[in-house]
Amino acid sequence: MLRVKAMLRFKDVNLTKTLPFVLILVILVFVPPFLPDYFLSIFRDVLMWMALSISWHFFSGSTKYISLGSAAFFGIGLYFTAKYMELSMTYGYYPVLPLPVIVLLAGLVNFALALVVGLVTLRLRGIYFAILTFSVSMVVMNAVQWWEIKVTGTRGTFFPVFDTLTGYYAIFVCTIVTLLLTTLVRRSKFGLALKMIGESEEAAVHVGVNASLYKTLGFAISAMLMGFMGGCFATRVNGYVNTDIAFNSLYSFMPAVMTLLGGAGTVYGPVIGSITMSLLSAYLSVTLTHYFLIILGLILVVIVMLMPDGIMGMVEKIKTTKLFGSKKAT
Repeated sequence: MLRVKAMLRFKDVNLTKTLPFVLILVILVFVPPFLPDYFLSIFRDVLMWMALSISWHFFSGSTKYISLGSAAFFGIGLYFTAKYMELSMTYGYYPVLPLPVIVLLAGLVNFALALVVGLVTLRLRGIYFAILTFSVSMVVMNAVQWWEIKVTGTRGTFFPVFDTLTGYYAIFVCTIVTLLLTTLVRRSKFGLALKMIGESEEAAVHVGVNASLYKTLGFAISAMLMGFMGGCFATRVNGYVNTDIAFNSLYSFMPAVMTLLGGAGTVYGPVIGSITMSLLSAYLSVTLTHYFLIILGLILVVIVMLMPDGIMGMVEKIKTTKLFGSKKAT
């Protein structure tokens, strides 16, 4: 009898946790075709920032190596996809490939580049690593810009335009893939090794963890996922992209800020932070067009001062307070 009750309780808990996710998934799959383009673009932006924040948190949140090179990997994914489509569809230099295959190639290019960058930069820690990774994104942007102007004689890339709904579903699929892949890896021995490095790298090395290998591979996987999203984002830029669009510094800073807002110490932090920040930015950019960046900055300062552990950290504190309050009452 007790065993049956325990099984029923376990099923109730599973339904409570699973049902909201299933409902959200159904909404994200079936509702967009009926939405106006404006609301569809908001959905798309939320999913894009969510994928970037999850990718950033997978490495930096686990290892505590704060990377500010996200713009390099996102931009390479976007530029590679756009340039390949231009050279294949417009000029016929390369075979025309389906978009998912081009995005996959863009991710693999990022993976290879991040392996090289990681071998050099991951020898540093703290602010030195953050500055160096941000410098990498600047170097990549200027290198692509130089190549465009000096070698090709152009400024930007033109490629076929995708419709709004195709762009939405491309970004949606990429976000789901990012979420599933990071979840699976985080629960594996690989994810445990990254977490051990974040807790104490010296202790991890002492018990036999190859820290250099795991850090480099984790950094490369994170970059690959950002490259996937960059490739899918090509469907959103209306057939034209240049280095200012692809390598915008916001792509380096916003994933970190969104993760810190949601709570870097939790798995759901990047999701909560990206949704909150994206919706807040969308609202302020319409209602207070000339001042929304200032207001957004002030809001972030207040949140950092009052909620250093993010939204999820505040939720945990409230739960703990209620739990101890109820114990005292009894």
